[in-house]
Amino acid sequence: MGLGVRTGQEIELSIGPAPAGSGITIERTDIGSAWPADLEHALPLPACSSIGDETGRVDFVEHLMAVLWAESITDAHLRLDGPEVPLFDGSATPLLAMLRAGGIETLPDSVDALVPEEPIFHIGDDRALAVLPADAPRFGYCLVHPHELVGHQFAEFDPSRELFEEVVAPARTFATWDELQALQGAGMIAAGSEDNCLVVHDDHYSAEPFAGNAMARHKIVDLIGDLYLLGRPLRAHVIGYRTGHADNRALARLILDTCG
Repeated sequence: MGLGVRTGQEIELSIGPAPAGSGITIERTDIGSAWPADLEHALPLPACSSIGDETGRVDFVEHLMAVLWAESITDAHLRLDGPEVPLFDGSATPLLAMLRAGGIETLPDSVDALVPEEPIFHIGDDRALAVLPADAPRFGYCLVHPHELVGHQFAEFDPSRELFEEVVAPARTFATWDELQALQGAGMIAAGSEDNCLVVHDDHYSAEPFAGNAMARHKIVDLIGDLYLLGRPLRAHVIGYRTGHADNRALARLILDTCG
């Protein structure tokens, strides 16, 4: 049970098993709809990744998808009684703890990774994503932000040498005070607060970031979660520069078109 920042309602989330080969499914028990957590059902909404269709949707799926990736879970049934995944403290750590507390079953068959053989690029006017062939997954992100307390940050995550729960999972969702006020004024966030978001004020943070490049690390969590909408693990070196959820999903579609 957790607070939905978009709606302000308490939402119950459960993570259950699914048959081998069925993939990851998200169900809204309050409306009786369910969808595969894949690119076909990813909606073009701002500030998060959402899964759904004309019958409804579930917002903020990216942290949940990232922890499923971290635990190599390819088949699961996710149930919610509301339209969004709770953000909890804004990091992936509570979701990771919840997943591990429930237990994980190893299935007999493995899922083949997507393995790009050539570089793939998604480039905009002031942003870019690159996918480079690699023997194992690796991620990097360059954050450029106008606020002086955020500024320029770079982070890397190599799962072959580092632990998800130590390096990137504790990095919290962040927003400047002005951004948070604008989102609340537009009715996009009813319950955003310093409890579920690291707020960057004019001259201080709402809480001390867990690392000097914590904001760039959180962007890696988002990148991992969004790319797991591919439905399969990706074996490549992915580097982002000033990108967000829409860019991540666009890159995922390019990868699927190239390697799928």
